[in-house]
Amino acid sequence: MKLMYDIDANQDFIVEEEINEATGKSSKKYKIKGIFSTIGERNRNGRIYPKGLWEAEVQKYQNNFESGSINTLMEWEHPARTTVDPMEAVAKITDLRIEGKYVMGEAVLLDNPKANQLKSLIDNGVKISVSSRGVGAVKNGVVENFKLVTYDVVATPSDYNATMNGLVESFQLNEGVIEDLSFSIDDFGNVVSMNECSGSCDTFDKAEVHSAIADKFSQVLEELKNK
Repeated sequence: MKLMYDIDANQDFIVEEEINEATGKSSKKYKIKGIFSTIGERNRNGRIYPKGLWEAEVQKYQNNFESGSINTLMEWEHPARTTVDPMEAVAKITDLRIEGKYVMGEAVLLDNPKANQLKSLIDNGVKISVSSRGVGAVKNGVVENFKLVTYDVVATPSDYNATMNGLVESFQLNEGVIEDLSFSIDDFGNVVSMNECSGSCDTFDKAEVHSAIADKFSQVLEELKNK
């Protein structure tokens, strides 16, 4: 599987005035609300995310809200990793759900220096958006084995491909897919990098591993009996 990004969304940035109960002063709260992803239609990268895939991933994502996982956090632009760095977060997703053919989401910008820079850009009319970050494989334009990591806040230039092609932290980015990184899912459902191996990596079936361990254990017991 490859690390892939997709801007396939239409959201509004809503600025609300709120009263701080501690100080009595009003302050702005910046919210992102709208379509985060489109289901079952070819997106601007030419990929289709089937409905069943999004239904499963959005359902799993609810666990992040319940557990307070850092995967509810959004970073600025896309880092070339499957983990979320809370120290780099600029926003927090507060809701993710499916409505018809869309994945609808809501998020709020945080109160830290990097997020405050984004607030200044929004105040000055700069257009920004959100983009999904996940790992998956693509076959005939259809995404398979997809695992949603989070959504990130991104710039949306008029030339869409200006964002989706180039280099991301020294990795080659081709139409929203980092070609130089490969990932797999371990027995616990975690995304693990396949790039830590030098040369080719051997992969083993779980049953084969268990059988090999049992055979070795039997061999050790037999050797102990013969002593």
